Formats: sequence, C-alpha cells, structure tokens
Amino acid sequence: MYDLQIEENAEKFLRKIQRKDVEIILKKLNSIRDNPFLHLKRLKGEKLWRLRIMKYRVLLDILISGKKITVLRIGYRKKVYD
Repeated sequence: MYDLQIEENAEKFLRKIQRKDVEIILKKLNSIRDNPFLHLKRLKGEKLWRLRIMKYRVLLDILISGKKITVLRIGYRKKVYD
C-alpha cells in the first residue's frame, strides 16, 4: 500500500469546494493507494499522473521505490493545468 501525502495548495483547494465533493475526492484518493496505476493516466511530456474525479482533476507524483503518492494539485479541469 502506498502512503498518501497532500500538498498545501491541494488542501487549500479542498477547503474552497463543497463538503460532499471533498468526501468523494478523498474517498477516491484512498482507493488508489492499493493500486495507483489502475485509474491514473500519465501526463504527456511530464513525470506526473492525473486522476479524473467528476469535474475535478488531481495531479499526482508517484515514487514507486518509496511507495509514496504525492497530491500536487487539485482543481477544475480547465484550470488545473495552467
């Protein structure tokens, strides 16, 4: 099982959105801890991964050797890649 770490700017975004959306996002993030590559897609030209959750996108960095998932950004689909 991978450890999950959420960066400060991702936590900040979670504080701004509705509670039910936060619960869905956190539930999905916990579900990928067993097998993160099942639901993730690699970003082209980057060493990052993305996870689609409703209208949100979660950008992740995965350290395979250390079994660590770091949530770098969470945002709306149109704005998260800026």
